[in-house]
Amino acid sequence: MRPAASASAAADLCRTSLLRVKDTQVDVTRLIYMLYQDVEQQIHRADFKAQLTLSTAAVLTAMMVNIGPGLRLDSWVGMQLFEQAVLALYSLFILCMCLAFGCGIAAAFPRTVKKAPAANSHPSLYFSGQIAQMPGADYADFFCQQSNDGVKRSVLGQVHSKCIVLEAKIHLVRLGLSFLVLALVWWMAARTVWLIGNGLR
Repeated sequence: MRPAASASAAADLCRTSLLRVKDTQVDVTRLIYMLYQDVEQQIHRADFKAQLTLSTAAVLTAMMVNIGPGLRLDSWVGMQLFEQAVLALYSLFILCMCLAFGCGIAAAFPRTVKKAPAANSHPSLYFSGQIAQMPGADYADFFCQQSNDGVKRSVLGQVHSKCIVLEAKIHLVRLGLSFLVLALVWWMAARTVWLIGNGLR
């Protein structure tokens, strides 16, 4: 009997290997879980990039404070032309640093979805804000009374909400990094103009 069973298993394996992808059955539950976890990991990576943006901005600010502007700001009247240019570049640097800080902090709390009572009338199984508003027994009953299709729709709705949050975080992180690069460019330009001006004076 074993050779027949082995031949049957080999035949099944051959048919499976020749099966086309479009004819293959998909485990929808596992697919939804993988999608949910992937979005979660991307949100964590976006938060990590926002923290790096804030840390780098803090380091650049401390570096500027420790090095000093190199200008005598006690008299605005006697400032030379290159000193005025350096002061303008420092102003652009400070503006970009403030914008980088703002984007980094806003990435942690993205306000992306306007609250609509009609859209949120169906409580989600995975949204903590709606779960906390329900008593524990009611939430347990609500969870147990869900159909398979209802559970899938709740999870997919939460995945969609997380994707909106993720896009907002990524957009703010990219803006923060852009302002950070601009701030570094303005700071380097200010130091270059200051060195050249002092060398020619």
